[in-house]
Amino acid sequence: MTDTAIQTTLSAEEWTLVMALREIPDSPLRTRVSGLMADLARFIQQPRCLGMQSDGFPCGSPHTSCEECRHMLDVLDDLAARVPLQD
Repeated sequence: MTDTAIQTTLSAEEWTLVMALREIPDSPLRTRVSGLMADLARFIQQPRCLGMQSDGFPCGSPHTSCEECRHMLDVLDDLAARVPLQD
């Protein structure tokens, strides 16, 4: 894997997430997790669900409580419940 170094400032929470991703051994699992995380972040930033708001425009805000966003929260809750906690 060839990466370009990027200099940026991260919060402690962001740094923890980056380090957790970097500690996954290079494998198809790492590739899949990285892709899923990128897709999830993109969706949450701009959900673009098909639900219509009262003004008739499609939802494009993660702050709107539509069916698609509620479904995504349910999926995340289910995933969180399945992941074993580590001490």
